[in-house]
Amino acid sequence: MNELSFNIANNWNEFPELKNQINWQHAKENKSKVLYVATSEGNEWGVRMNNFPDEPCFTLLINKKEVLHFDDWPLFWLKPK
Repeated sequence: MNELSFNIANNWNEFPELKNQINWQHAKENKSKVLYVATSEGNEWGVRMNNFPDEPCFTLLINKKEVLHFDDWPLFWLKPK
């Protein structure tokens, strides 16, 4: 898998297609530190917890591929309670 560098994070402006309302759910299994899962347009999304503070807090995975590292949960996504 081609992993993204942790030196680039919180670059939401490069991914306007991700700024959609996503209804996340808690992952049933905590494989690979994935805490939340969702499905959008037939794709499997996941949010993985990283080794914060040495790395950005989260990584967005789409179909198990790293897409974006970020620290703060975006307001346009619905975080599960």
